[in-house]
Amino acid sequence: MKYKIIKISSEPIFSSIQDEGRYAFEQFGVPNSGAGDKLSYRIGNLLLGNVFNSASIEILYGNTNFEFLNSTQICITGADMNPKVNGIPVKMWEIINISKGDKLALEASSKNLRAYLSVKNGIELGSTLNSKSTHSIFDLGGMRLSAGDIIHSSFINDESSIKEINFLKKIPNHLEREKVFFATKGPEFDLLSDKSKMDIEDKKFKLSNRMSRTGALIEGSRLEVKNGTSDIISDGVSKGTIQLPKDGNMYILLEDSQRIGGYSRILNLESTSLWAFTQLKPGDEFKIVITTIEDAQKRLKELNSIFLSNNIFSEKLFAEKDIYVEGDIMNVKIFGESKEYIYINNMPLKIDF
Repeated sequence: MKYKIIKISSEPIFSSIQDEGRYAFEQFGVPNSGAGDKLSYRIGNLLLGNVFNSASIEILYGNTNFEFLNSTQICITGADMNPKVNGIPVKMWEIINISKGDKLALEASSKNLRAYLSVKNGIELGSTLNSKSTHSIFDLGGMRLSAGDIIHSSFINDESSIKEINFLKKIPNHLEREKVFFATKGPEFDLLSDKSKMDIEDKKFKLSNRMSRTGALIEGSRLEVKNGTSDIISDGVSKGTIQLPKDGNMYILLEDSQRIGGYSRILNLESTSLWAFTQLKPGDEFKIVITTIEDAQKRLKELNSIFLSNNIFSEKLFAEKDIYVEGDIMNVKIFGESKEYIYINNMPLKIDF
């Protein structure tokens, strides 16, 4: 059964439905689309116990409001947009139990670009080419969200039955650490001049204002090629490919990019760096480190091992009590014998001491 779960209360800057993406159709020129920061997206669904490839809401920049039309469970991951439910701050990276009529407000993120709002059992939406993902330009699958839109799911939460909740052993730090991204050499890397090869690792670069889900212009040291032209006969490209147009500024292809291009493919961002790169905002500076395919695969395996395998644990309800505060009843639940996880009115409140 399909239930109305969320109403978009205010006009988002850019929010859309995304899942793992649209694969096996690249030979027909179909972009992958899908969540940009796959680590944050996947963790939200893992915490909720959702099946692989469940659809979530990807929110860029923030300043978005939601109203819940039925009780459910949600998890907010990615960029910290200071989420508040009914005006009360709640934690990121934890399950939030939502009641019918609750209102969620997300502020503009001070740093990082994308947050993910995942719901229990995922978002119900028709698939296009085996994916619910939204392409930001073409009318291809998914749903770009506007004020008044209704989101559906197959789950309604019975708050009285909450006896156990999932938690993370380790919260990812890929949004907090220094902006250093690893890239492997592309097919046309050796067309670069020796100076440009050195500049890639020696210089800092900056994300320009020319960015979207299709790609982003990288500003900084202008790179040169040996033969004077960076044009090539059009060839295959993919998300993470870094091209070198004629002006010497690198351009990186992202989730909604084309599958063929005519500029030199000098680098490819490895997967873990690509996920973190999609969290950059215009003006953010970063460095590039050239790596090998073997080391890139090793980093991906390590990240999956730390954050996506055996990173979820469950705590049972330890104690529950209703207390009166200024005439209002507040339900307090404590999970785990360590008494570390406290839920007030079924929500993990963000409390600073």
